Amino acid sequence: MLLVLWGCAPVGPDHEVPGMELPATFSQGGVRWKRQTPASQPEPRAWWRLYQDGVLTSLVECALAHNQELAASAARMRQARAMSEVARSLYFPDINLGTTVNRAKTRFLGATSSAMLESNFIVPVDFSYEVDVWGKVRRQVESAGASAAAAGETLHALRLSVAGEVAQTYWALRAVDADRAVLARTVEIRRRALELLTKRRDAGSISGLDLARAETEVATAEAGKIRLDQDRIGLVNALAVLTGSTASGFTVAEQVVLPIPPSVPVSVPSELLRQRPDIRAAERRVAAANADIGVVTATFYPSFVINANGGLSAARLADLLQASSLVWSLGANAAVPITRGKRIKAQQRAALAAHEAVSAEYRQTVLESIREVENALQGAAILVRRQAVQDQALEAARKTFELSAKRFKSGLVSFLDVVDAERTRLQAEQAANAIRAERLAVSVSLIKALGGEW
Repeated sequence: MLLVLWGCAPVGPDHEVPGMELPATFSQGGVRWKRQTPASQPEPRAWWRLYQDGVLTSLVECALAHNQELAASAARMRQARAMSEVARSLYFPDINLGTTVNRAKTRFLGATSSAMLESNFIVPVDFSYEVDVWGKVRRQVESAGASAAAAGETLHALRLSVAGEVAQTYWALRAVDADRAVLARTVEIRRRALELLTKRRDAGSISGLDLARAETEVATAEAGKIRLDQDRIGLVNALAVLTGSTASGFTVAEQVVLPIPPSVPVSVPSELLRQRPDIRAAERRVAAANADIGVVTATFYPSFVINANGGLSAARLADLLQASSLVWSLGANAAVPITRGKRIKAQQRAALAAHEAVSAEYRQTVLESIREVENALQGAAILVRRQAVQDQALEAARKTFELSAKRFKSGLVSFLDVVDAERTRLQAEQAANAIRAERLAVSVSLIKALGGEW
């Protein structure tokens, strides 16, 4: 009868993914949509290779192999999987084999006192098995398995986050390198202007005012380059920590060219539920909390335990293997909670509230994911327009500077006009570099928001 009952469906609600309405598409137009329908989760993609930058690829793969946050998360995943195996062990009976050796002296008191010495050699085997009639163990296994899956998805989410942080830090470093190159050229231009003004001052054709202005501009550009040197050190050290290396001795080669971001096709919003590991982890936490409700609910019902004991028992070691030394007992018991009803109801309310909490967190995670994709899509579109306008401004600033420099050499304008034109050109070039770097950072944000898949 107990075995038949064991086959019944476990008590408590079955897991359902929290429902919520999702838009049919993202709002940003001009995107190449690609609908995906496989039920299984996608294989991890080495998305950083899209940028075709060997240094970036090396840094990301080093971080994925040696980052200490990832190492800690991987250990927590192994811990959760081990706990899942512990829960599965409850499917099987508890069998213990032992050995006991006793030697006792007993004294009898009466009209005449006497004492008796006796020995006892026992090899017991204990068997205990709680029949999972109401599915308590099955729900425990379900909860532990979902928690282990959530830990695995959390690790995948952290890998995506670490890879994205490495990429964004790397592009920030490349932007600093580009600005350093711009300032290096600016310093060279201003030094040549200073040399020209020095010769003119020595010839008496200009006053010391223009020379002082030129010296100020050279020093200002050099100070800006030193500030960028400091920024570069901070970014390189950040990459060292991300890759699991010490900052001392860690270097990244300088590169001054900022590439064009790769084109990333975007799927429909509902695919985020499958693509993003943080959403999958949140859904698994909901499943674990739902199973916990069944575990608590099962404690309302009677428990059925089968007990069996057997073994060998003899007064002399030589008699231990005789057939007469065999002893055994077999029995079963049932227990119904009487005084714990109020406590169990409180535990059940707590489990229901925990399920509601993680369900709300799941919905919030989905909402945040859609927001991140929308921000990245719309930000990328705006940056493309900004890049076009800024490139026009840079081209105009370069022409203005070239004309001002020619007119100054011809004596048609003052050096102040050249300084203003050159400063405008520098600002325009730095702004163009900043937009290029921002476009790369936003492209990484979009890939992260899509879960590294599309």
